[in-house]
Amino acid sequence: MKQKPKWAQCIIASIGSGKVSKIPALQKQGGFLKRGIRLLAESQDSLAKDALSLLEQPFDLHLLNCSSLYRRSRQIYLKQGGTFVPTLVSSPRTLSSAILLEQQIEYSPLERELIWSATNPIQSKNLDHLLLLRTYCSSLFHEQNHRILWKFLPSCPPEGDLESLRRFLNFAESLVITLDMALADGLGLELGLLFYLTGVIYDPGSTIWLELSKKRDYRNYLQAAMYSTYLHLEFYSEDQILKIISALFPCLSRFAQRAAIRSMRLDPLFVQNTNLSWQKRNRNEIVRKLFRPGQPALVLPPDPMTYHQHYLIAEKWFERMGL
Repeated sequence: MKQKPKWAQCIIASIGSGKVSKIPALQKQGGFLKRGIRLLAESQDSLAKDALSLLEQPFDLHLLNCSSLYRRSRQIYLKQGGTFVPTLVSSPRTLSSAILLEQQIEYSPLERELIWSATNPIQSKNLDHLLLLRTYCSSLFHEQNHRILWKFLPSCPPEGDLESLRRFLNFAESLVITLDMALADGLGLELGLLFYLTGVIYDPGSTIWLELSKKRDYRNYLQAAMYSTYLHLEFYSEDQILKIISALFPCLSRFAQRAAIRSMRLDPLFVQNTNLSWQKRNRNEIVRKLFRPGQPALVLPPDPMTYHQHYLIAEKWFERMGL
């Protein structure tokens, strides 16, 4: 594993390497976030300028500096013609808008405001303001990967095949969410949690990358996490998911169970409402943009034990993203 930059090592040491094990309770998140943002701000001068970084996207330069996966995603997105628009946009609007289908991403240029809110002697006492600001931060990594994936996947199913279209979209979401996990795992628990609470990544990380040091073993874990997420979005029960993943990934042993449990920690509101609402509201636009006449559509089987299509596409996806 590549050694983390010096600034990252200093932040990890300051937060307490090995002491971060779970997301702080809501009433403690403001204090953790304030301290973490101060540490990130103090390290800014040690970072070289980067042509890939975006003006005022919170801590974009830090993530480019310490994650090859984050950097690769940005490079691929820009190479395929993707653009960014700095504007005020909330996470809920980001998650509900049809702009997800466009090669354009809006982001809130809030870095200086976040730093001021965490470091100003008077303003930093108002932790509610800091917590409010983070709701305007979004994960550009997650947004980029959706746009990359639209060009990577085969055609979506045709209009009228609603079940196949739902499975297609849930599979796409599971592939993107799995990269969120991989990004956070690579950052480590301390940095993963800090960037997660800031709102610029969507997963707080785990110790899996340290425990599964072989690339193939970690890839297998990501496969299990991806398929567990897909089944969760398809509304399989926890018991069903655990049984299916254990049966499909016997070589992973307890790590298969951990992948399944991790996938079920997705925000229930996203699973039960936001995801389905986005699909229903934008169905016509989805088909218009993602259906390619004359090309074979990706129609996934309804049987959850028939996994080979998911597996082969996920393998190519992880390879494309350098995992």
